[in-house]
Amino acid sequence: MPKKIFIGSLSVTTTDTTLNTTFTPYGTIVAAAINRGPTGGSLGTADVEYTTDQAGTDAIAAKNGTVLDGSTIVVR
Repeated sequence: MPKKIFIGSLSVTTTDTTLNTTFTPYGTIVAAAINRGPTGGSLGTADVEYTTDQAGTDAIAAKNGTVLDGSTIVVR
């Protein structure tokens, strides 16, 4: 069963590539994207969906409260 996780408090400089690179070590990603506003700018949040619940659980445990591009991120 796929597991979708939420990432908050992202830096506006974080890219989709950085997001993928950061979260790929925990499992196979189905989809990952930074949420963007009407003008295309980052909203400071993202969603990552893994192929398994375990991958999502591992990513949450490893990355919640860590620093990415200068911002302490929330992963849940």
